[in-house]
Amino acid sequence: MKNRTINQYSTIHALMSGVFDGAFAISEISHGGSFGIGCSHALAGEMIALDDIYYEIQGAGHVRQFTDQEQIPFAQLTHFNPDDQFPVSDISKADLYSQLSAQGNIDNIFAAIRIEGYFEHVWFRRTNYQQKPYRPFVEAITEQSEETLYDISGVMVGFWTPEIFQGISVAGIHIHFIDDSRKHGGHVFGFKLKNGLLSYELKQDIKIHLPNKDEYINADLKIDNLDDIIRKTEG
Repeated sequence: MKNRTINQYSTIHALMSGVFDGAFAISEISHGGSFGIGCSHALAGEMIALDDIYYEIQGAGHVRQFTDQEQIPFAQLTHFNPDDQFPVSDISKADLYSQLSAQGNIDNIFAAIRIEGYFEHVWFRRTNYQQKPYRPFVEAITEQSEETLYDISGVMVGFWTPEIFQGISVAGIHIHFIDDSRKHGGHVFGFKLKNGLLSYELKQDIKIHLPNKDEYINADLKIDNLDDIIRKTEG
């Protein structure tokens, strides 16, 4: 039987509020899946989980593997066993919804997504290490590192989230990229895929694991215009 659950550690709402301290060890979240995305302690970089390896793509661009003992503040993970996969060509991030919805109605259900192939370009960002006291996410990313790579092969991993879950997760398409050499990547703002393969798995459940650290327990999670902030910062 397929595992149709996404395991999410903390919430996007908490991350937007500045809850950046690591609260979940890699050894703990690995039970929730080895396919997904997240970020590093103190926003030191982006996380992508792929093929049972958890990569940190640091703000300066260096890519390394997390150790089991390291802790992160946010992640979305699952066990990925595609329902289907099909070739795609000349598509952008804006085309992914139509590509997926052509397979069936996804408006009220989650989907795990993997896209691999040759990209004309990929535009992405990497967050940079933050010092305490932490600022809200929208202020912290004024120091983010942005980059566009051209003519590159790699893989994107992420999720489609229904609009009604905005704030818990990132509504819409939320994907991270890593190239085939495992030397470049980050949180994807946009791309143009020349040709490749799109794989997806529908997910009917999401399980939220909340931090038990004081930083989260005592955080003020009231944010005005949360929806606008998420759309601005997550692309």
